[in-house]
Amino acid sequence: MKVLIAEDDRATREILVRVLENAHHDIQIVADGSAALDALLASEGPLVALLDWVMPGLDGPEVCRRLRAAELRVQPYIIIISSKSRKGEIASGLDAGADDFLTKPTDHEELLARVRVAERTVGYQLALQRQLEQFESLGRRYSLLGEIVAQQLQPPAEALEPDIDPLSEAENAPPPLAPASPPPTWFTTGEIEKLVPRALTELGLSANPAVSSRGERATGVGSFTTWAGFVDLEHHRWIDLVIEIDTEAAAVVYERALRRKPPGAQEICGFLAEIQTVVGTALKTALQSRGGTLIAPLLSRAQQRDLWEPALRIPAESESFRFVLDGLPLDLAVVCYACVPCTRSPWDLRHHEILASQYPSGAPHVAERGAAITDHLIKQIANHADRMEQEENVLVYELSPIAQRFHRVSGSRML
Repeated sequence: MKVLIAEDDRATREILVRVLENAHHDIQIVADGSAALDALLASEGPLVALLDWVMPGLDGPEVCRRLRAAELRVQPYIIIISSKSRKGEIASGLDAGADDFLTKPTDHEELLARVRVAERTVGYQLALQRQLEQFESLGRRYSLLGEIVAQQLQPPAEALEPDIDPLSEAENAPPPLAPASPPPTWFTTGEIEKLVPRALTELGLSANPAVSSRGERATGVGSFTTWAGFVDLEHHRWIDLVIEIDTEAAAVVYERALRRKPPGAQEICGFLAEIQTVVGTALKTALQSRGGTLIAPLLSRAQQRDLWEPALRIPAESESFRFVLDGLPLDLAVVCYACVPCTRSPWDLRHHEILASQYPSGAPHVAERGAAITDHLIKQIANHADRMEQEENVLVYELSPIAQRFHRVSGSRML
């Protein structure tokens, strides 16, 4: 966790830098209050700060006041360091928004201990914020899914599709599925071309394989990409499903399914993520019916590509399909990666990776095979490892490159 040092006195600054660097902290240095405020307000700014009270530009308490007024989703932990030591002055600094106060000259061990407290506090904030974002996202998606289901129980609104001739019941019915067979445990092209349209009918959407070749993918600025993935635990492989659809087609499909115009890109993302969930479940169920253990440990996601974001790279060896969804193109890619378990120390686990075996190996165990690594699970495993006489490493599956793309960020553009 990066620590900001805001100190205009060169000698004091060098001492603070040396103490923190010797303790292997990542640091950022500024020499005035205005630069400190800018650094702390930056999107990837430090979340722990050591602020001098008296600095050029803005003093430490004023930096605190402006920072708290900004109402950031995650508040940096501020430690004011000052030669002021009277109780009234300390209280004034804390009332301005500082979290802690140290008097110069500082004891080095105490300084490092206070910084560790700051990192733990910010870590709790980050974990809570991630949980809140997940709850908000799930709430929006469950609400949207309920609306999708409700719309399918109502008669179609003629005004939304005035130029589309209704198909007969026989033409509209999905073709029968071929009986599942034992290994090889992979799809045939014809099987995917049957499974996907059948899955989409659950959302009230009519889809058929495109007669023409796949052609150019919908990867322009503003286009939408959705992801779902699952792990084949028996064959050690990671399977990614990626759907791409351009902006105009996404808006039209949303309106046809929900019979109202989308209020914005975020709600389109939620709708497309549910489409991806339905498609992913259908394909996962088909593979699982042939034997083996497949899990989908992570929530499907969707995002809209902005001007600065590179297009998603789909490996050339992937299986690619184009479907016509109510007359509009939708691209699907099925990507398979070898997924060899790797070992991690109980204190070096990474968010969103998947347990490849139960931990610990004996009973009773803390976590089941196939569990996704969360902040809570990391804490449980670390606490258990602290009590063990001999350290036992954790076997995990790393996320595929595509899954990493969809789980490294969170925010308004992704659900």
